[in-house]
Order: sequence, then C-alpha cells, then structure tokens
Amino acid sequence: MSASKQNFFAAHWDWLAAAAGFAALAVAAALYAMSLGDSPEASADEYETQLKAMKPSHEGVPPANLDLLQKMLRQMKTPPRLGAIDAKKANFLASEGRVFCQQGDSDPKAKKGCGKPIPADAETCPFCGVKQHVVKIEADADHDGMSNEWEVKYGLNPNDPSDAKKDLDGDGFTNYEEFVAKTDPTDKESHSDYADSLVVSAPLKHTSLPFYFSAYSRVRDGYRFTFRRKDAKTKFDSTFSCLLNEEIGSPDGKVKTGWKVTAFEKKEERRTIPGSKDPNLKRAVDISTVELKREKDGKVLTVTIRVPDIAVETETELTYKRGTERKFSVSKGTEFELNGSKYRVEKLAAVENGCEVTVVDLKTKKEKIIR
Repeated sequence: MSASKQNFFAAHWDWLAAAAGFAALAVAAALYAMSLGDSPEASADEYETQLKAMKPSHEGVPPANLDLLQKMLRQMKTPPRLGAIDAKKANFLASEGRVFCQQGDSDPKAKKGCGKPIPADAETCPFCGVKQHVVKIEADADHDGMSNEWEVKYGLNPNDPSDAKKDLDGDGFTNYEEFVAKTDPTDKESHSDYADSLVVSAPLKHTSLPFYFSAYSRVRDGYRFTFRRKDAKTKFDSTFSCLLNEEIGSPDGKVKTGWKVTAFEKKEERRTIPGSKDPNLKRAVDISTVELKREKDGKVLTVTIRVPDIAVETETELTYKRGTERKFSVSKGTEFELNGSKYRVEKLAAVENGCEVTVVDLKTKKEKIIR
C-alpha cells in the first residue's frame, strides 16, 4: 500500500468506522421492518398448522381391561359357598365338628366327663361313656334368624332373607317374631299376646268428684238433695240440687254436672263426742248416702254426706307400640281392643319407678302386668 493511501486511512479512520456502523444499523432496521410485516394472527395460524402436522411417536396407552375387576365385584356380592358336607364321607375341606367331653347329667354323684374332644352330636362320650348335653344347631342359609327347617315347614323360602319381615297370616306379627315366639305364622289366631306391646307412658293421675253431698230435705214426692262445690274463680261455694233420678245442676238449670242421683239411704250412727272424757257419752251422727251415676259411661259412686274430696278414679296412659303407635287413657274397669282382642283394666298401682297396670284378656282370662 502506498504512503498516500496509508496517510488517508490514518487521517480518516474514524469516519470510515462511523460509516460502517451506520451501514450495519441500516441493515438491521431493514430486517426488523421485514419481520413486522407478518401479523400476529398469521403467525398464530401458521403455528397451529405446524402443531397439527406433528404426529406422536407412539399410538397412546391402550384402554384398561375391566373384566377381572367386574368378576371380582360380582363375587363380592354373591361369594361362593361351600356345599353341604356329607358327614358319612371323608372330606379334606371340612373336619368333623368336635366338642370337649362334659358331664350332661345333672346328678352331682354321676361320673365326671373326661374332657377329651368328641363328636359334637355324641350323646355319650366314646372314651368315658359319660352322658353329654347335646345342643342342636339349626341351619340358616339366608341368615335371617329363622332356621331352614322352620321356613320349609311353613312354606317360606330358606334362601330369601326378606321374608323375615313379612307377615304371612296378617295377624300383626312378622314371621321372625312368630319364629322366636314358636307360634304358627300361617294361623291368624296363633301369635304372641298383643298386650306385650303395651307400655305405661304417663304417671298415675287422680281425679276427684267436683262437688260433695252437703244436705237433703224432705219434699212432697221424696227428697231434694243439695251439693256444693267451691268455684275456682270466685272462691265461693256454688250450690247444686236435684231430686231422685234427676241430673245434679244449678238452680237456674244453666250448669249441668253429668251426674245423677239414682238412690238414697238415710241412716245414723252413734259416735263418741269428740273431746269427751266419757266414752259412753255419744251422739247420733248422720251418715246418709246417695248413689251417683255418671251419664257418659255409667260409672257409679256411693257418696256419704259431708265427706269432701271423693275420689272418682285413678287414670294413666298406655301406649301401643305395634304398627301405628297409639295412646289412650285407662282407669280401673276400662275395656279396650287391640287387633280384635279385647282387654279390661283390673288394677292400677303406684310403684317406685312409676306405675303398673294389670289387664286381663277377656277371651283367655289371662292377666298381664303392664309397666
């Protein structure tokens, strides 16, 4: 290179470097402008086209075979059962049932059992000859609590557990309840006592006559009877009266008590005068009585003159817990019906934890205590 050219580059090297930089910048700007020429939508479409054109290197995971799982689920619902074992044939699947030899005889002087394992149905021990207590185990294929033998006897299905809750004869008791009670599930008259489903559901409640016999007076046709009761609102006595075989009520006839005088007995009794030191000093005391009859149910009471707080009856409540539950009040002499069977209340008594009611079956005459 000549000296003049070298002197030119040395004198103008900075201008040449700047020109090269501007040229590179111009090229970069042109390339950037070219890239801006494509729209975002076009780029996205191109990318999606390329993505669809791609294929996986494998065909995917094959679907699972669920046949084995379905088979296992079916077996869980109805597990296989071992068939009945013939006791007369040798079998490796089930051994003979065995129990320990025990004394089955209640005689304390009898020979004691040897305790060796013997067949479960052996009546006497084959080793020592001691009498055994044999317990009969009844088969129950459907596990409904009723033996196969009993179900077959009464026409039930020993392989259907749902028949335990059914009522074959419609007497209100399920087949299972009849099995437990050892009654006939095909006979409507054969069942447990309906009174077994009764419970006492309320404490004893005592009711008194709302008035008392206070006086009587002679009239032309017989006697007029006077009764008195204390009014809860005014705290004054109200006077009622009536003739024989008339209903007791107020003089104006607006208030009726529902009780009628059906009989009268006038009588006296000589009693010692209270506070007297001489026991022989007595006076006549009126102890006349009237017989009252309640019109709604025919209940009869004998009431003595001037004796307050006459007990009419003692009541309680019974609840029948079979089928549709129902409650009803009872007192002595009350008659009621349960599924066609009639009962009568014979007695009510208070006990430590409440009360008990004695009822009698009017057909069988059997008594039962309800608590």
